Amino acid sequence: MPNPIKEALLNRGWAGKTITRAETVERLNPLVRQFLRLNHNYQYVIRSHADSAVTEALKRVQKTARADVGKLSETILSCGGTPENGTDMEADDFDLGDDDVGMLRQLKDLETDLNDAVGREREEIEHQMRTRGILDALKSNSAERLELLSDLIDRAEAAAK
Repeated sequence: MPNPIKEALLNRGWAGKTITRAETVERLNPLVRQFLRLNHNYQYVIRSHADSAVTEALKRVQKTARADVGKLSETILSCGGTPENGTDMEADDFDLGDDDVGMLRQLKDLETDLNDAVGREREEIEHQMRTRGILDALKSNSAERLELLSDLIDRAEAAAK
């Protein structure tokens, strides 16, 4: 667990033991896989949702989610590892149903799971400073997507009444 005293004193650098490069690869690859699954589910909703305003909003935030996968993959590569690439995942493996509000709720649940996983990784593990910064950015980007999804769900539920 990160030491808050060291963080406050050494805000620009790090002293002490952080996890190894191999451990970084081992810890980040499951996050990459989770991101890849999330992106496939975003793509499913974009293809299937009836409201074009919703799909356009999701397309915008999915660009950030794809860039986030790239950031994690670059970190894994810089640690000498091979990032997950999702070649074993097929678009047909992702089906959130045909209920527009239900799709958004499921997507929000998946995004929440990812946000929680990134948060745990950031708070519980002594990563190198660069990796910690990337995890902070990923968590922030995920929080923005969660806010959008909450707003889209609220609007869809209000329109259904």
